Amino acid sequence: MWSRRLHAALAREGQELRAEVTAHSLAGLEAGLRQQGVSLEAQALRRVAWAALGQPRPRTVTLTPTTRARLGHLTDLRDVFSPADAERVGREFAGEVWLAPDLLAVRPWLPQTPAREVVGAVMHSQWSGLLALLGEHGPWVYVASVADLQALGRAYSALVGAAAHAAEDAALDAALARPNHPSLLARLEVTDHRQPGTPESSPAHLAALEQAFWAAAQEQAHAGRKRRGTGQS
Repeated sequence: MWSRRLHAALAREGQELRAEVTAHSLAGLEAGLRQQGVSLEAQALRRVAWAALGQPRPRTVTLTPTTRARLGHLTDLRDVFSPADAERVGREFAGEVWLAPDLLAVRPWLPQTPAREVVGAVMHSQWSGLLALLGEHGPWVYVASVADLQALGRAYSALVGAAAHAAEDAALDAALARPNHPSLLARLEVTDHRQPGTPESSPAHLAALEQAFWAAAQEQAHAGRKRRGTGQS
């Protein structure tokens, strides 16, 4: 996914890669591109990096005070208590680009599944639960309980708060640490979420917060699968 998006982003800048580039920081990406004779000015390099991470339109959404306050809050919630519920919810959110990638990223035992079918696949592997979107530009999660949802909500809100006080290059470095994993920092970047003032959050801190969110989601998914295997509801 990273490689395909990187090629497309460079093509929009009138550039072409001769070989694959693996980068785990903005400086690493710049060095890898220079090795192939691709030289970009700073803003173009940032555009390419965000696009390769899945964000082709950085800072094109202007937040109001209300939408800014809701960035880390629950946006959508659906009960998934039966196969019929799973089918209905799958149809409703079939057009959501990140639904399947987010749910599958923490469930490596499931095969690649289209968005229309992924909720049913998750339910089959874990039991009934709740499908939720954490923030308008946040992650999709499937949880067994309200307590689990609240735990993931706190983890995501911590990332949103830290990202608001990070320099753009720090956010890019953190996101590039795992270029082939769905990036929550890249999704936030569609908005002008960054607050003015002296940046406080380091790349390592941002990366740790995002990793903590995904680790918690995966731990919950494994627990749900285990309960399903032992017949516990």
